[in-house]
Amino acid sequence: MNARTLNRINLTGDNDFDRTNLFKYIVENFTSDETEPELLVLAATFLGNDVKEIHNEIRLNPELMVPVALFILKEEKIALSRRAEIGNALVRYSDNHAKVLDQKAVKKPQFNFINDFEKALFTKFSQQNVEEILVTFPFFHIYYYRGVIFEANRDYDNAFRMYSKAHQWNPFNPKAIIKILEALKHDKRSTDLMRLSMWYLQVVYSLPNISNALRYAGYAQYLEGKFDLAYAFYYQSIVYDENALPAGFNEEITSVLKALDKKEPYELTRSQIKKLFAYSKEKPFPSEIAFDVIRTLIIEHYNKKEYVDVLRYATHYVILRPNDDKISRILKVSKINLN
Repeated sequence: MNARTLNRINLTGDNDFDRTNLFKYIVENFTSDETEPELLVLAATFLGNDVKEIHNEIRLNPELMVPVALFILKEEKIALSRRAEIGNALVRYSDNHAKVLDQKAVKKPQFNFINDFEKALFTKFSQQNVEEILVTFPFFHIYYYRGVIFEANRDYDNAFRMYSKAHQWNPFNPKAIIKILEALKHDKRSTDLMRLSMWYLQVVYSLPNISNALRYAGYAQYLEGKFDLAYAFYYQSIVYDENALPAGFNEEITSVLKALDKKEPYELTRSQIKKLFAYSKEKPFPSEIAFDVIRTLIIEHYNKKEYVDVLRYATHYVILRPNDDKISRILKVSKINLN
C-alpha cells in the first residue's frame, strides 16, 4: 500500500472516522475488476470481531457496508476464516433484506440481473417489463461468493445451498449454473442434470458456454443409457468449441464409445443429428432466442456509439450467424471507430 493512497484516504487514528473514509474510498473507486487488495485487507480489520457485530454494522449502514463486505468476500489475500465470518453476516443481512423486499413487492418473484443481456433475455422469455421485478441489491454475488468460500472449506452441502440461492436470484448467470451442474454430475442426478444443462444452453451465447452445456447434457444422457444421444451431445460440444476440452472429457467420450461398441470417434452430419433428435424435445444446438436478443442489443449499442459493447456481443454473434450482413458491417465499423 503506497503513501499516496493512504494520504488520499486521510487516515487519522480515529477508528470510526478512518473506517468511514476508507470504506467510502473503496465504494467510490473500486470496481469488480479493479481493486487494491492491501486496502481490502485493511478494511477487513475495521469490521466487527464476530458475525453478530458485523451483521449489526451492516444493518446500520448497508449502503456503505454491503459493497465493501462483498469486495472483502472476493479477496483471496484475506484469510478464508475471516471471509467466511464476514460472509455469514452478509448472508444473514441479505436473507432478512429479501424478506422485506418480498413483502413490499408488487410483482413476484423478483430477480437480481447483472447485465443488459440478462435483462433483455428475461423480457424476451416473459414478455414482462424487467424493471417491475428487478432488484439491484447484489443478492446473486453475495450468495455466489459465499458458496465459493464454503466450497474452499470443503463444505459442499452449504456451497450447493448458496449456489442454488444465487441461481434463484439470477437464473441466467452461468457462474452459478456451472457450480450446480458440477454437483449434479458428481451425484449422478441425471434428470436434474439434463434439465439444467438444457436451460444453460438456452441462456448463453459464447462458444465455451455453449460447448460446456452440451458436455453436461451428454453426460446426463450417458447416465440415462441413451448412448447415441450422449455421443451426439459430446460431438456437438467439440463442433462448437474444439479448443475447450476439459479434464475428463476424453475419459467420458471413451465410455460413451465403449457403450456404443465403437472403437473410435465418428463424424455426424447436421442432418444426421437432426434425424437422431427428431422425436426429442432436447436439441444439441444453441438457443435461437438468445441470439435474437444479442442481435437487438448489438444494434442498440451501435446506435448509441457504444462500440466496446458492440464488440463484446458481436464477436460471438457472427461466429454462429456469419451470414448476417448487417451485424457483420456493424462489427467492422465498430472496430474501425475504436481504433
